[in-house]
Amino acid sequence: MKRSIKKQWLIIGLFLIVFIIGADSFIISPLLPALAQSYHITITTAALAVTIYAACYAIGSPLIGPLGDRYSKRRLLLVGVMIFFTGSLICALAPTIGWFNVGRAVAGLGAATTLPNVWALIGQTYQGQQLNLMMGITMAALSLSIALGVPMGAILAQLANWRLVFVAFAGLTLLVGLVLALVVPWAAPTTKQLDYWQSYVQIGHSVKTRLALLITLVWMLGFYAVYTFLGTFVMSQFHLKTGQTGIVFIAYGLSNFTASFFSGRLTSRLAKLVVVQLNGGLSIFAMIGLLIGHQSLVFIISSLILLAFAQGLGVTALNATIVNLLPAQRTTVMASNSAMLYLGLTISAGVGGWLYPLIGFNGIIVAAMVALSVAIGLTRELQRRL
Repeated sequence: MKRSIKKQWLIIGLFLIVFIIGADSFIISPLLPALAQSYHITITTAALAVTIYAACYAIGSPLIGPLGDRYSKRRLLLVGVMIFFTGSLICALAPTIGWFNVGRAVAGLGAATTLPNVWALIGQTYQGQQLNLMMGITMAALSLSIALGVPMGAILAQLANWRLVFVAFAGLTLLVGLVLALVVPWAAPTTKQLDYWQSYVQIGHSVKTRLALLITLVWMLGFYAVYTFLGTFVMSQFHLKTGQTGIVFIAYGLSNFTASFFSGRLTSRLAKLVVVQLNGGLSIFAMIGLLIGHQSLVFIISSLILLAFAQGLGVTALNATIVNLLPAQRTTVMASNSAMLYLGLTISAGVGGWLYPLIGFNGIIVAAMVALSVAIGLTRELQRRL
């Protein structure tokens, strides 16, 4: 296969595997009623599948991360794809809810193995403007999965048996895995192989890396605090049905996809951390719009679209910075970054669930603005140290 064609298929393959894994995280939500009916269980019991997947990803990602720094990222990426394929296949064939949860756990571990190695492989393979472009394209795949995951799952579940959803995911994963096996480059062998825990020791010694991971955590605390309770607020404020509320999230996802996809060009013209700070400020401005226009659905959607653009540009630029802070520990760093993202989601949902009845959605927005302001300050400190 010619080199230029292999590069094109590498971009396509990485985009598709990130989209598939991202969509798999969201697609299960509309399938819960069908799962409950099929296995004769409650919705609450069926929803454990979501928790199991997220927990296995959050715990597995930092545990598996150092392996990508010891062994070939290509090998770890393909192993992760096959684990994810196995998990999807188990879900498709699961005779009981217990087996289905096993499948979700395996799929979560597959995602935890695959995604950090995708980001690390991009950092290893591309430099400069190409790095920014590739990081933007693959991050856009996650954004697209947010926009299409839930409606796609709802449509597939309505048109066919829910098991066919996981058959389709397994088939697509296997096909993309075969493409990646053909086009992912072999890296030159490293002369020094770190001990498993040495990767985390290096991260612990790097003030810049610890600071960058803290930025991700604080940024995600602010963002997910708003995102988690947006649907609840919109439904109660405007008396919308669940399907109508989904349109709001589709608008967000498509806007975020557009921003992430084209973020590479902006990041190449400006310093990455400048882009992070600018879009942190835009995120705060968008949240002010949510505060001011909380009685107008049009105003809320407009502010949400602005927030989506700011998040798409800012997070992509932040990831493009983090992936090169410790080149020898790329996979561990990106796995830790993923863990910070999930930790931010967990804390914001837990603390937000306690605060929401006390301070309302407007109070949540103010708290999120404070968190983003702290993230901007930390980014300035990181810029000073680089």
